[in-house]
Amino acid sequence: MNKLLNKITLSTLLIISQTVQADDDIFNESLEDLLSTETELKADIGSRNGATNILESRSPIDVITHQQIQTSNLTSLTDILRYFVAGFNAPETSVADGSDHIRTFTLRGMAPDQILVLLNGKRVHTSALLHVNGTIGRGSSNVDLDTIIPSSIEKIEILRDGAAAQYGSDAIAGVINIILKGANNKNIFAIHSGKRVKGDGENVVADSFITIPLRYDGFVNLSLQMKSQKPTNRAGEDKRLKNPRVTTHVGIPDSQNFLATLNTEIAQFNNLLIYSNATLNYRDSKASAFFRPSDHSEQTSLLYPDGFLPLLDAKILDYAFTLGVNGEFGDEIFWDLSNVYGYNRINYYVTNSMNYSLGASSPTSFYNGSLSFAQNTTNLDLKKDYNQLKIAGGLEYRYESYQIEAGDKASYIDGGSQGFPGYSEESDIDKDRYSYALYLDTTYLFHEGLSLEGAIRYENYSDFGSTTNLKLASDYKILKNILLRTSISTGFRAPSLAQSNYSNIATFSGVRSGTFQPYAPISQELGAKALKAEKSQHFTIGTVYKLTSSTTITIDYFLTDVNDKIILSDPQTLTQEQQLKYNVEKISCFTNAVDTRTYGIDIKLNKNFIFQNSNALDVTFWYNYNKNRILNNITKENSFEQIDRIENGQPKHNIKLLSKYTTQKITYTLNLNAFSDYAQVKENHRYWFKKQLITDVDISYKARKDIILSLGSNNIFNSMPNRWDGLSTQYYGYDSIKPYSRYSPFGYSGAYYYLNLSIEF
Repeated sequence: MNKLLNKITLSTLLIISQTVQADDDIFNESLEDLLSTETELKADIGSRNGATNILESRSPIDVITHQQIQTSNLTSLTDILRYFVAGFNAPETSVADGSDHIRTFTLRGMAPDQILVLLNGKRVHTSALLHVNGTIGRGSSNVDLDTIIPSSIEKIEILRDGAAAQYGSDAIAGVINIILKGANNKNIFAIHSGKRVKGDGENVVADSFITIPLRYDGFVNLSLQMKSQKPTNRAGEDKRLKNPRVTTHVGIPDSQNFLATLNTEIAQFNNLLIYSNATLNYRDSKASAFFRPSDHSEQTSLLYPDGFLPLLDAKILDYAFTLGVNGEFGDEIFWDLSNVYGYNRINYYVTNSMNYSLGASSPTSFYNGSLSFAQNTTNLDLKKDYNQLKIAGGLEYRYESYQIEAGDKASYIDGGSQGFPGYSEESDIDKDRYSYALYLDTTYLFHEGLSLEGAIRYENYSDFGSTTNLKLASDYKILKNILLRTSISTGFRAPSLAQSNYSNIATFSGVRSGTFQPYAPISQELGAKALKAEKSQHFTIGTVYKLTSSTTITIDYFLTDVNDKIILSDPQTLTQEQQLKYNVEKISCFTNAVDTRTYGIDIKLNKNFIFQNSNALDVTFWYNYNKNRILNNITKENSFEQIDRIENGQPKHNIKLLSKYTTQKITYTLNLNAFSDYAQVKENHRYWFKKQLITDVDISYKARKDIILSLGSNNIFNSMPNRWDGLSTQYYGYDSIKPYSRYSPFGYSGAYYYLNLSIEF
């Protein structure tokens, strides 16, 4: 035993000696810099040729560590990204049907479906929801980020670069790679409780992470979370009522969630590694439509003499399972074979409602149909190093299916159930497609300070054809501490099955409107064409300046052009002849309508201070500027709201100042988050909403080595977006039912105060 320990000690000393010899400059560092030096943050994203130090990467990459996630005391992955990443926007909307229940998000102001999400480097399926109301991200589907438990995450990697040539469709604005915890972690149990400043929005979360070690650094990790969120209500008075009162729910929904995340690796004797992970989320989420006052008709009065508030109940099931194996063969050729299956289903129910056409015999509860999306992705990846040349490539096959299931007949006939009409038999659909891809990624290291990477990807889809995309990226150290980097690439985003096949008819304010597929007869009659892929061109250039080992500055400029961007058209009024023929007054459909340009800059400063008493202060300053422009095709005369949502619907400037002061027992966190102004169009007029500053604080006390008690607040000073200035309509306006813009980047529920207890064992 002693001989073995001596060998281990000798080997460790040899490694340390070699490391010091490899970097003699370590002796020139100050004591403060040495103490503040942390383990190199590396990311697997951005290249298929292995992990890279994020400060030496050819593309801008950011990493959120599990320590940061834990100290934030946030219980939602969407909120974590909004908290830490400048330019990541996730509004909290309400009275927007399905968009109330699955939150949309953007990066650098670009659409939700232009962001690729990976889990342990594998593609994550999107939700079945298509945002068809006037929300940020209208016309797109996105990954439901809140299906992954924060306590299960080791780190989050964010690639702020076009990467469709490496990862395929959707990777136009960037890539988010979520890495689950592996071996050598502690078990955790946490309980979180909080509420909003007005006493509503109670949130209770029970969270656990259990790890079971296996031989040869194998492991089985299981995370479980149960979350109960009560609604908030920030509605204004309903002037349609004789005695004005708050009725419509304007705020976050009433939601009950159960989540599970599994991650496991089993090492074999022959250098094979079998791995798998799985996620499960069941969500029961309730939100409201607008209140319906009593119309004093005999039929309505019998059911609801005082009017009624329709409630939309979305029961959401989302799960995914990954199974893979990797190893080496031949002359150190690494291979990885994996399969990922993901599924999302949304069942809609409407309660406390009625179908006016059925009068007093109308049901008051309805099954309104369902949306579902399934995706199966199989990959074979190969990788080999030849001295200074690294080569990686592979094959991918993906199968997708999309379904709309009709609801009860009473939910859709003659106007349907109030609040959310059901999907009719005409909407009932079952479509699928497949695609295959070949890709190659090579990196050549000319010398320690200069490298060049090239990537090419060919992809063929069964429904719209093929595409080939390229990427070049390079980095050059002009000085020891100054790195220049740049990349240029082409990309694409395949039209989603939902965009190609979604249809539904709804009645609002007495107007019967429908969304129809591009191939539907009415769409064809109005000139619609089959959807084709969005195509992009991306350029970025930046620098990394390491002033000391504890101080770094990164500056990156980016520009992305997208041709043939898919949007949901504005409702088009039909002629009287067409209205009689199709039984609808207005229609919308998806179309490759616009070309866009997005450009901006990211500036990020990280500074760590270590004091003589071993206390530490970590400070991050992050500024993001992004601007969207419509380059052609649609005009302000017929699509003012669409144009303005893209160009002005999100803050162009976002500043984050994140600070954490750590002592032996107490950690103090103070974060400032500043948003510039943004606009929303109503009644063909643009209304501006002023810039805001949000302040978050947290104090965590380490009662024992394994027990942490935290008290904190998000938006502690209760900052609220300004109300509509100069608008007063029945539903929207300064003193109307919805007094705030649904575009607000931080919602409108106000300050949130919480208490969190975490136990490690």
